[in-house]
Amino acid sequence: MYPLYYAIIIVLSITALVGTVVIAKNMDKSENQLTPEEDLQHLKSDNKDQGSIPLLSTIYAITFVITIILIWIFIF
Repeated sequence: MYPLYYAIIIVLSITALVGTVVIAKNMDKSENQLTPEEDLQHLKSDNKDQGSIPLLSTIYAITFVITIILIWIFIF
């Protein structure tokens, strides 16, 4: 049964890593497409764009909760 738990943990960790890399690449693409003037205007603007931080937080929160559950299964 333990190999199944290890497989689940590995899959979850890889999923979180891939999600993080994909989000980072998408953010990098959008930042590289701006001209310096557009970048300056974007920095000056007062928009409430949170970017990908909520998505990353969700990915890590889900991974953390599932990892805690699996650790609880191992201990108890």
